[in-house]
Amino acid sequence: MSETIQAVALHSDKDFGGRIPPKAFGELLRILPDTIRFSIRMAFESRSQAKGKRPKWLDAASDIRFLGHSGDSTTLLHFAAPKLGEAAEVLYRQQELWPTRPEPCDTGFDLFGDVIRDVTDNNVDSVRFDRQLLYQIEKFKNGLNGTFQRMEFTGSRMREDSPTVVDSTVVETATRLSRDTPEPQQTRVVGTLDMIRSSTNAFAIKLKDGEEVRGVLTEGKISQVTRLLENEVLVLGRAIYRPSGKLLRIDADEVMPAGEKDQFFSAIPKPKRTRFDLNAIVREQQHKKGLSSIFGKWPGKESDEEIAAALKEID
Repeated sequence: MSETIQAVALHSDKDFGGRIPPKAFGELLRILPDTIRFSIRMAFESRSQAKGKRPKWLDAASDIRFLGHSGDSTTLLHFAAPKLGEAAEVLYRQQELWPTRPEPCDTGFDLFGDVIRDVTDNNVDSVRFDRQLLYQIEKFKNGLNGTFQRMEFTGSRMREDSPTVVDSTVVETATRLSRDTPEPQQTRVVGTLDMIRSSTNAFAIKLKDGEEVRGVLTEGKISQVTRLLENEVLVLGRAIYRPSGKLLRIDADEVMPAGEKDQFFSAIPKPKRTRFDLNAIVREQQHKKGLSSIFGKWPGKESDEEIAAALKEID
């Protein structure tokens, strides 16, 4: 299997002369492999983690190997990473489910780089991360805690003049995006079963308004419902949301034929947010004036600057 050599640069305001303090260095080496694996699974299954035994293709695709380190003030870590098209060959032999499938020459580092770029851009509609992957990115604060201040990734799609950067700002953004992501909620949704992919237990349904919804069957084999392709189905499970409140996927417990009484469930339920969203309240009630638009909804936790900006928008 062919591999791509990837470089990770650890930046510090100290010159270690090649003698790296083991605690922060070891912490980063511990966190990185899981983060790569979560990013790969997210790209193929629209989820970063799942219960049960990991599929063989995922273990092969995320099998990065540490080759050693070099450098003085900037510590360079060298890795070998498998190309996805060879490591996860079984996935590339099947019909493409969504147009976001990675290129065969990509590695897990490339996919992690895509995730970090969306986090850096505060992309609340991104399909490249879920709350569990955001939690994982938060863990980098344990390695970027003073000994090292910044990580930079290069290699494959990540050019040296435009590396992927992980620093305290990225970690803070991941924390905020995680906090803003609505909690999952039970749902029943009816749509036409449009496509399935047996190797990842994934499927897609098309709603009456034309919207396509991604899903993953959490128990059993999605191949068992092949006979329902192009027919209306009822999906029972949990709606998983993006930070924006838009649906990311459905973690399905069951996919079954839809009955006449199920037509009521032809729309995705709106999320129930667990934290007060000042901007959302402003947008919903702009027809009102002054404090009356937020009366009864104020939790008293917003900063003076946020309050002033919201009141200015109302006026």
